Amino acid sequence: MPDADAALPGPNEPLPPTSKGEQIVTRLGPALNRLHEATAKQECDWENDLHRQGAAAAFPHLPKSRDLAGRAILRARCYWQSGKRDQAIEDVRAVVVLARHVGDEGRTGLVGLTERYKIEQTVVDVLRQWLTDAESARSLDGLCRLALQPEGNLPKAGLLLERETILPWTRRLVTASNLTTEEQKWRDQFFGQLLAERGAPWILQKLDETKVHYTEVGELLDLPMDQFIPKFRQYLRKLDGAGNPFSQVAIVECPGIPGAYLQSRNLRAQWTILQAASIVFQRGPGAVQETADPCGDGPLKYEASADGFTIRSALVIDGKPVVLRFTGVARSQQSSGEPMR
Repeated sequence: MPDADAALPGPNEPLPPTSKGEQIVTRLGPALNRLHEATAKQECDWENDLHRQGAAAAFPHLPKSRDLAGRAILRARCYWQSGKRDQAIEDVRAVVVLARHVGDEGRTGLVGLTERYKIEQTVVDVLRQWLTDAESARSLDGLCRLALQPEGNLPKAGLLLERETILPWTRRLVTASNLTTEEQKWRDQFFGQLLAERGAPWILQKLDETKVHYTEVGELLDLPMDQFIPKFRQYLRKLDGAGNPFSQVAIVECPGIPGAYLQSRNLRAQWTILQAASIVFQRGPGAVQETADPCGDGPLKYEASADGFTIRSALVIDGKPVVLRFTGVARSQQSSGEPMR
């Protein structure tokens, strides 16, 4: 393995020289063989007992998974550059599956989902660069189909999992008389001062309020973007400084709630754009009309440029539309260079 602390080139950074790249590929082999073995399995148990550990749960697998994904992406880029496209695609496929295991359909809460989306974004960044002609488009079709498999509202699932794990865990630490030594340490660490100053009845009352807050925010996560953003901000203003320390930390000060919501939609839009670009490279610009914008009322928008084209979604995040640019000429692209929409 390369030095674990060595900085890996990002998906938009140049690869090392060919000779060094070959050495890296060889040294990465054993670890990435294990990655392929693991991602061939349908499920992954990270042994995160949130019901028992609650807010004290640690997630040591997250930085390790991120590092492993980065190394797999590096090898995939080396493979692709050297013409070994099948091997490159298999490495990227393993990273996509790893990301899904990390997110675990929301069963590790928002923290796991956030890490999943970070890993997946690196994959999108690489595939956008690889997608340059009809041949590469055919090679990458399967990855787009894998990424666009139907999913439920994972940010909502992750949030409500926290409601069903952290709140009962807190209640137990505050009320139970048969705590283990470890649980007693958790109680003193997390709630000792509140117990001394406010008492258990006050804490339990606030926990009941927070359960309602979790549920109401979960309902907001079902809303489309144009409704979610203003209503979520309005809800935060209501909770902020209202005197409930649990809702303050878990909802008001939790960037994972809006972050997971926005990134889930951002990635769905980007994967859909990648799939549409693949079709465009194979069948021409008019084919983009067949791909519905997951965040709009019609198809995605295509526009030709001097060296390729862009495809844009109606989704706007932080004032910027979600758009991907592709280098290469689409089949049947107008010779006049006039944009097609």
